[in-house]
Amino acid sequence: MTTYSPPQVGRALSELRRRQGCSLQQVAAATGISRSFLSLVENGHSDITMGRLLRLVTFYGAHIADVLPLQNPQDPVVVRRGDQREMESPTEGMRIALLAPEKDHKMTPSVATVEPGGASAEYSSHPGEEFIYVLAGSITLEFEDGRPVELARGDSAYFDSQLPHAYKNTGPRQSRFLTISTPATF
Repeated sequence: MTTYSPPQVGRALSELRRRQGCSLQQVAAATGISRSFLSLVENGHSDITMGRLLRLVTFYGAHIADVLPLQNPQDPVVVRRGDQREMESPTEGMRIALLAPEKDHKMTPSVATVEPGGASAEYSSHPGEEFIYVLAGSITLEFEDGRPVELARGDSAYFDSQLPHAYKNTGPRQSRFLTISTPATF
């Protein structure tokens, strides 16, 4: 498994921004993320939350897979455990492993691991639909309208991902859940 560090993610975000021909100020104005924070992230001096990362790649018309480049050519169908690309957000106590070999798919399957007390730092939304299935532990799926949904191992949820949503592990153990988003988000 390849885990991408803040400097690697920052360099990839900087490259996406430059390809779009945008200044840090333009990106800040469009995304609501401060110019100074964007600079820290691009220079590898700060972690970025999953929600902010999603907001940036959506603004660039890209996918999270674009900031997690493939190390070696992969099988076009199979992703072996050791070949998964993983994004970690220590601030949120969360890791996401991408389960599809490339980014050009109609859906994005991933597995999220959330430490006890870990949570999305902010609500996120994206076009399409999302399905989650809890593999271990428990999570609270929260919607911005204040509606919490408690999910334990074996439970699932399917919802319109344009509804601002967040995840939280309120249990005593690490939680893991499969998430599938369509259209492809990550």
